[in-house]
Amino acid sequence: MHAAANEIGAQAYLDALLARDSGRAARVVTDAVADGVAIEDIYLGILQAALYEVGHRWVTGKVNVAEEHYATAVTQRLLETLSAQIRVPPSDGRLALVSATPGELHEIGARMVADFLEADGWEVLQLGASTPAPDLAALVDSERPDLVALSTATAGSLPGIAQVLSELRRLKTPPLIVVGGQFWTAETSRSARDLGADLVTRDPRELVTLARERVRPHGD
Repeated sequence: MHAAANEIGAQAYLDALLARDSGRAARVVTDAVADGVAIEDIYLGILQAALYEVGHRWVTGKVNVAEEHYATAVTQRLLETLSAQIRVPPSDGRLALVSATPGELHEIGARMVADFLEADGWEVLQLGASTPAPDLAALVDSERPDLVALSTATAGSLPGIAQVLSELRRLKTPPLIVVGGQFWTAETSRSARDLGADLVTRDPRELVTLARERVRPHGD
């Protein structure tokens, strides 16, 4: 999808969210699908881009918590429809666990990562928002996923990040650990590796590519 078209779609979607017009927001997405826009581009170029702007406006006091929650809820409903169009049945035994980090209440990023992995043929255990570190580590120890992907949007979740990465690293057979989300910048990414992450990426498409390189299909 061309960058200019991305911007137009993201702006139209943002305008609909700010107007609290869920029907118009849905039409932006359905029109993009009808125009042949790749679902992955709709995820990142339209939905994610608009939600990033909503988040920025919340930080600067231009929208309140209720308005931010509305934008998130509308987007979650649309993702339910879009994900069904890209999901493929698990085909090669690769298992991923995807979660927001402890204390992180924003789960859209983790949902998008889960959908991109499922589109690549992974089986995915999706945990949602703010999974406590001991519970997450216990599930990883039980299920033995090949990959754990952790999403963080806000700096307030840093203590939870440190705890969960530490607990995962202490497992007898640690998985490949990938962290992503708005919190991770060039500067904070160095901290992620120091804390125990194997990979840091904010792009779900790049995550899928890196995971494909690092985790071979079972049976190969």
